[in-house]
Amino acid sequence: MGRPRLYATRAEKDAAYYQRQQYRRMLRPLPPGPYRVLYADPPWTYFQRDPNFHGYAANHYPTMSIAELCALPVRKIAAPQAVLFLWITPALLCEGLPVMRAWGFLYKTCLVWDKIRMIHGKDLGNQHELLLVGTRGACKPDTEELEANVRRLPPTTHSTKPTEFRLLIEHLYKTGPYLELFARARADGWDSWGNALADLSPVEEPAADVPEAVPARFELSNLPRRS
Repeated sequence: MGRPRLYATRAEKDAAYYQRQQYRRMLRPLPPGPYRVLYADPPWTYFQRDPNFHGYAANHYPTMSIAELCALPVRKIAAPQAVLFLWITPALLCEGLPVMRAWGFLYKTCLVWDKIRMIHGKDLGNQHELLLVGTRGACKPDTEELEANVRRLPPTTHSTKPTEFRLLIEHLYKTGPYLELFARARADGWDSWGNALADLSPVEEPAADVPEAVPARFELSNLPRRS
């Protein structure tokens, strides 16, 4: 059985396409790097029309397809020895792993954000999000102290992640450089990239590092394979 239809009409589909085009024009080129620590909270697209499903992300910010996310040249700005922390919800877990591999990282483990109370859901009530951890090369933590991979913290505004996770990343990886992708605010000691930053204004032409054409279908066979 295929995916449920995301758009009810062709007009709705076209409107979403032009919204994504506008979103890409707002994106700056990725910074040159190389970065040892990368932290990302992508604007995932949910194949679900129910507005109660994970807060209906498209009502809060422009989303990007899996193909668009995979096409971002993140692997070009990651150091040969690097780590990626990638936020994903349980409903899209199978989509997050291909994005991680397309960016040049191999999945190692994950952190769990327990939100203490149920927020949204469809088949099951959702009370947690996952922070996937992937590495490029042998990028091990700078501390031998083992940290618990479950953190119980209450949520605040839609999609905003607790600062405690950034502090945990800095504790595990004490040496950068650090980059946050799809950042909503700037943080001390971090480079930030994303269209939600307060001082980011649209550019006239699409950035060179952001893909113009989006494949109709992203095949897993196109992803880099484990050597």
